[in-house]
Amino acid sequence: MSYVALYRTWRPQDFEALVGQEHIKTALTNALESGKIAHAYLFTGPRGTGKTSTARILAKALNCEQGPTAHPCNKCENCLQITQGSSMDVIEIDAASNRGIDEIRQLRERVAFAPVNGRYKVYIIDEVHMITTDAFNALLKTLEEPPAHVVFILATTEPHKIPATIHSRCQRYDFHRVTIDDIVGHLKTVAAGSDILADEEALRLMAIQADGGMRDAVSLLDQCAVMSKHVTADIVRQVLGIVGREGLRKLVTVIGRGDLSAALQSMTELSAQGKDMKQIILELAEYLRALLLYKADAKYEDIYLTDTAEALAAIAPLYTTERILAATSRLHQAMEEIRLSAREKIVAEMCIFDLCRIQGDSLEALAARVAQLEAQLAGKVLAQETPIPVQNIPKTTFSPGLSAPITPGHSVSKPEIAQEVPPKIQVEVEPQAEVEPAVEQIVTKPKIMPSENGIALWKNLCSTLINKQKRTILAYAELGKVINYDGQSLTLGLSTMMSKDRLERADYKDFIQDILSGLVGRPIALNCILVKDAELKQIKADNPPSKKVHQPSAVKSALDVFGGTVKKE
Repeated sequence: MSYVALYRTWRPQDFEALVGQEHIKTALTNALESGKIAHAYLFTGPRGTGKTSTARILAKALNCEQGPTAHPCNKCENCLQITQGSSMDVIEIDAASNRGIDEIRQLRERVAFAPVNGRYKVYIIDEVHMITTDAFNALLKTLEEPPAHVVFILATTEPHKIPATIHSRCQRYDFHRVTIDDIVGHLKTVAAGSDILADEEALRLMAIQADGGMRDAVSLLDQCAVMSKHVTADIVRQVLGIVGREGLRKLVTVIGRGDLSAALQSMTELSAQGKDMKQIILELAEYLRALLLYKADAKYEDIYLTDTAEALAAIAPLYTTERILAATSRLHQAMEEIRLSAREKIVAEMCIFDLCRIQGDSLEALAARVAQLEAQLAGKVLAQETPIPVQNIPKTTFSPGLSAPITPGHSVSKPEIAQEVPPKIQVEVEPQAEVEPAVEQIVTKPKIMPSENGIALWKNLCSTLINKQKRTILAYAELGKVINYDGQSLTLGLSTMMSKDRLERADYKDFIQDILSGLVGRPIALNCILVKDAELKQIKADNPPSKKVHQPSAVKSALDVFGGTVKKE
């Protein structure tokens, strides 16, 4: 006898053997016991969750010699024929290849004939959403009022594609994704009954990869059993082409350290081993998910399928929560780009670059950079009650073209960071012909002029509107020019009353203010004023770009976060 795949051997033959669909089991059992049998059923849900198997069990329950019964015997002739697929009273139709109106017309003609052996003729139409509109229309009347001896069971993974007229004439049952624990339990039963030795970790990894589909999980177990008599997690990874723990751990570590060269080298090594770029990106996202959940709840068991607690504990300090969220957002973007790209490696390299440098224009990336800045400042600031000088920062001067750190000896406290008026930051400037040595102070109320920070903030807003596909708001936002920005409110000049009125609409204004507040990290108010085009041009002419003074990176970062300008004293 030829070999039969495990998913066919272990297909459930009664409602008790149906795994993970308790609500379906209860509803159909009650209907059969009470004799309330519908003329048409619609089974919907992801692939491999038991729709077709349940349809066959229902057909057995209707035609069993001891039935109709909720517990078919699986021993009578009718039950055995349905199990073997040879029953003339149970007709399975693949709608993907029998989707036209001619096939449905033939079905309508055959419906009138009485069953051969059983009580009912059961028509199981799989992937019914593939049927054409004309064919659905031809089926409609028969489905609405079929002969008393006919039961239709329609199965689909895409119920939204089925016409409402068909939908309304069926009893709908939604099949859920099977939980990981239920899949693991069933895999243990299958492995024990098939003389397969499999580790618990391997079975759980199969369950995760099956994504709620029992059939996929059993098929994967069958494939791994061919590879080795003893199925381990490494065997599963090998069969699926999954990146090993060590390679993935190394990649996540060097990305966390910001070592771009090592990260690119690590990715190249994985690619040379035959790992698919999309798979590398996907598993990188899964590892970061495990890292995030580890930081939130180290007792959550599922994360340890990705890596050990010791490894996650060692890597966790390299990532903040904001950085993990930003990296995950960038990885999801890369997955979409890879799907449309002819050169997957280029997309992956650009993604790795962004992950190492915390680049990107998403809100998550901006939040990660702000968090990084706050962490840097936290190392230099002290409690207000016990100010201590900043340590580990050498006294340095700088000249144009060179950046310099904050001068040691200046104390900043955390409460000061939260104030609207940032603290003074002392900077020593090397005397130059162009730039005089000066002590610089951040002020939050500059003269009424287009602030460079305000202009940059507005540009970031426009980029965010593009990402959020808010084209209408963007069209009006691009018509304005920043007149003033003081760190608390942004004044926008507009040349037409229509654009001013539109941006001052409650929904538009609230949406823009929310984005501005998210970019800066505190509430920002939007003010719109009506200004003639000539006046806008004059404002620009009266306020030419100021001569740039090279500032320490910490000063620049503080300006980006808190707003304001730099003023000489």
